Amino acid sequence: MKNYLLLLLLVPGLAAAQPSVPFMLKGRLGPTTYSGKPTYVYLRSGRMLDSAVVKGGRFELKGTVDEPTKGLLSMRRNMDDMSDHKAVFYLELGTLIFTSPDSLKNAQVGGTPLTDAWREIWFAAEPIVRQLNVLEKALRAGTPEQQLPAFRQDLQAQRTALLRERTRLDSIFVRAHPTSPISLYVLNSISKDPTHTALVMALLPTLSPAAFNSPRAEEIRTTIQQNTLGIKPETELQVGQMAPNFTQATPDGRQVSLTNYRGKYVLVDFWASWCGPCRAENPNLAKAYHTFKDKNFDVLGVSLDEARDRAKWVKAIQDDQLPWTQVADLKGWEGQTARAYFIQAIPQNFLVDPTGRIIAMNLRGDALSKALTRLVK
Repeated sequence: MKNYLLLLLLVPGLAAAQPSVPFMLKGRLGPTTYSGKPTYVYLRSGRMLDSAVVKGGRFELKGTVDEPTKGLLSMRRNMDDMSDHKAVFYLELGTLIFTSPDSLKNAQVGGTPLTDAWREIWFAAEPIVRQLNVLEKALRAGTPEQQLPAFRQDLQAQRTALLRERTRLDSIFVRAHPTSPISLYVLNSISKDPTHTALVMALLPTLSPAAFNSPRAEEIRTTIQQNTLGIKPETELQVGQMAPNFTQATPDGRQVSLTNYRGKYVLVDFWASWCGPCRAENPNLAKAYHTFKDKNFDVLGVSLDEARDRAKWVKAIQDDQLPWTQVADLKGWEGQTARAYFIQAIPQNFLVDPTGRIIAMNLRGDALSKALTRLVK
């Protein structure tokens, strides 16, 4: 089976838009790691942009983007394998070099300004992120000890201390990089927390004039003003809200609405045929579906495939043996349903109760089965 190297562009860029920013990716990976059949490079940003052949661990791929854009690069031996990947880089003006004696996941990547700056802050924060992930799992766990108030208070105190240290590192980065668009990204993230208003207001003037007067800086000031006034902009759905209704077509053209599922629990699952993590999650979803499908539970799959990929969407349904209803408007990220649910990345799912209200989000692995065990009788 052919090996695949798939590049998924997941997050919009940070710098001001500019026409046709040229980029190049070059790979210098272990020649024996990817020996054998030809390897293919695919470049995506919701749609196919370019492709190239990779041989002996070497690849070269170039193209243009409207603005610098963050990416994820992953080597595929099959559609379910996401074990060999590399993130934390930008498609931007210049050449990015991926260098490794063996696999892609061990590659060093650099060579362009935004990527080098982003990796600096990424590596500084990585130990904190790892510890936060451990704490989040502990807080979600259900053992008797972990449900004791004193135990959970201690976990929350540790989490608060880690977040405080993360903010301190972010502040150091912003002061050290006053001209970088990455500093604007960092400030934008910090500004979401109303308790950081004073810090952000102190850091904004340390930016270069160009950064300080940029549209992103204006967005940050707007966020601060909204926080001060107690205004919470609707940028995502929350548990407790009614799930937005929608109507889309199945592969055979039948129109299906979310309201058709009133009276039962339904998982609204956003995915796409080209999404490796989505495809890897499908077996877990199928297991939960077969366990609870006769107990007032169902799944409604919503694809973010585009019209040009309709055949791939249908084939993925068949290949992954997904027996629940699948719908799509075939408009990718720009579809009305994706916008109504504020979908910025996939896989993403919403568990909706019989009244149409969202009761949980992003249940992956065995989390869905555990939730349904408590809810469905």
